[in-house]
Amino acid sequence: MVDWGTIILGFILSIIFAGIFAIIIPIWGGLLGLLIAGMVVGYMVGGDAINGAINGALAGVFGAIVLSLLLLIAGTLILGIIGFAAATITSFIILIGFVGVMLIMAVGGAIGSIIKDEPEVRVIEYRGP
Repeated sequence: MVDWGTIILGFILSIIFAGIFAIIIPIWGGLLGLLIAGMVVGYMVGGDAINGAINGALAGVFGAIVLSLLLLIAGTLILGIIGFAAATITSFIILIGFVGVMLIMAVGGAIGSIIKDEPEVRVIEYRGP
């Protein structure tokens, strides 16, 4: 089950955690921050590991799309058609790079769901014979 509120929170946490950990641990800190943000998303949504991985990956993809759109808008407003062309190329590279972010956050989401260990329960209504 996709929880959009948690995905947006995961996107915001990924920016914050990646930035803070990148300053503290220069080489691997950003990746660690993304993994932790994915774990938070997975823990919040619960369910099985696949549910956590899907929500974590969607948080990573959401970040890529938002960043690319902001680049396109800012580039076009500042430099016109040349800015649009440059932002398009940059956005394409960012979207390719965010495949890695999506994978890291998906792994974190799966770990978070496993840590919570709260499987989804389906309620079946009994209507009698």
